[in-house]
Amino acid sequence: MSETQSTQPIKVLHFSSRDEECGVAKYLKHYINGMADSDTVVNEYFGVSPYATYDMSPTDIQKMARDLQNQLKDYDILHVQHEFGLYAHDSFRQIVEAGRRAHKKVMVTVHTSPDLASKPVRLRGLGPHSVMHYLREKRHRQHFLQMQALPFRLADAILAHNNLTINALKNLGVQPERIHKTIHPVQSHDVPAPTTDIATHLHKQPGDVVFCTTGFLHRYKGIIEAVKALTFLPPNYKLAVLGGMKADSDDVAFYDKVCDLINALGVTDRVYITGYVPNDDVLNAYIRECDVSVYPYDRVYYSHVSSGSLNLSFSNGMPAIAYPTETLKEMAELSDQAVVLCETFSYYELARELQRIDLKKQRERSKAYAQKMAWPKMSEELVALYHEMLGR
Repeated sequence: MSETQSTQPIKVLHFSSRDEECGVAKYLKHYINGMADSDTVVNEYFGVSPYATYDMSPTDIQKMARDLQNQLKDYDILHVQHEFGLYAHDSFRQIVEAGRRAHKKVMVTVHTSPDLASKPVRLRGLGPHSVMHYLREKRHRQHFLQMQALPFRLADAILAHNNLTINALKNLGVQPERIHKTIHPVQSHDVPAPTTDIATHLHKQPGDVVFCTTGFLHRYKGIIEAVKALTFLPPNYKLAVLGGMKADSDDVAFYDKVCDLINALGVTDRVYITGYVPNDDVLNAYIRECDVSVYPYDRVYYSHVSSGSLNLSFSNGMPAIAYPTETLKEMAELSDQAVVLCETFSYYELARELQRIDLKKQRERSKAYAQKMAWPKMSEELVALYHEMLGR
């Protein structure tokens, strides 16, 4: 390798959401900000968001793929952020194939386990309805394998955050040596200006304990369970729901369901819902107003997804309590028990852990894990992987 080649920075073209209010977009932004001081990598975004693929015709997607292929002439690596809800039609496959046609290295970060999107099908009976259901599911499975599994196998490197996702990728035929486990980094930020909104709305008094949920309202995030836990807690325990309904949610009625429950249980004076918090500094300040974060997540969905919201607790030195999903059990182990796990998926157990948690000890564990896994450090690991891919 010549000296000129060795000193040339690696140019990475990212295919990802960018300006949308989206966890994947924030995730990549943190990584790129963490590389700001690196003189060996140049990062750029492709001009089309995966969200735009939902409004594209087959012809539009083909044109987008050709434009991507042409632009890649000036880059070394195509890095795709993948979440199953982001890409419509065959856009993901065409994006990866464009990278291959351009003879560039293709990396894909997988944010959700393939097993959550599709599993192998089997015939569950011999009746006509069972057969029809099997044939329909088999057709969906074949479509999934062509649109999703094939691009995974074509990628030069796959990044995954947990063991369940890694095993699912292997089961789809992705070569194990191409899969790299990357623990979800923790946000690194300055201490935000303090706020008093949570204390004001919950009429916080000395001796009160405020626990919080963080992120968009969604049925899988355990908002209902957090509200119900109040019924097994003394009156000085109060709940702050830090977030609102996502603008493109297909389950807006869930918000009313939460509020109806708050009213029915008679805890309206013990719950405050902030609504959507657009400013990250304000959200971090809200978290710091609370005493402990809770993650009573759905057993199935969050066994296949790593939680970015959990890392918000670590980054703000916040104790955390969670239901024992597979990914959160893995995180508790990796973080040296910075996450306190409930014994089972029960809001009674959530209430129990809230009353016996050692807040001081858990704050120290959160701070230690945040320092260990801070995004700038993890960005250095990604830079090293880019170099490894290119043999530089």
